[in-house]
Amino acid sequence: MSQHDMRLQFSLELPRDAALVREARRTLDGALAGAGVTQECRDDIRLALTEACGNVVSHANLASDYHIDVTVEGGECVIEVTDDGGGFNPARVPAVETAPTAEEVGRLQEGGRGLHVLAAVVEKLDVVSVEDTGTLVRFSKHLAWDPAGRE
Repeated sequence: MSQHDMRLQFSLELPRDAALVREARRTLDGALAGAGVTQECRDDIRLALTEACGNVVSHANLASDYHIDVTVEGGECVIEVTDDGGGFNPARVPAVETAPTAEEVGRLQEGGRGLHVLAAVVEKLDVVSVEDTGTLVRFSKHLAWDPAGRE
């Protein structure tokens, strides 16, 4: 079986606690490292997961917990972060249509980076929010395999 045939699926349910974001990142990174995904690709996925979880911790004020669902299949990693924290009105948030430039990422990293940084490191990003209900952030990343880890 090649790495592209590998299927990995797991879910985490976490309290809305910033300290546990690190644990979620470590769990996902360990699974991807064990599967032979490159460090650079894992770094992008870790950053994206950090931003998605950070949004829940910072903004989903009504949520006591949130869910992370990870699926790796066909050489792609899809992650969904969902909460029932009240959602938001997407019309009030600046559009995230194109990836920011390196200079913009630098400025965003000073504060308020959120979905813009996430969009810069993944191939596909969907945000579905229903005001007074909750939010789903789904992103996907094509996996790059470490040649040393190939069969």
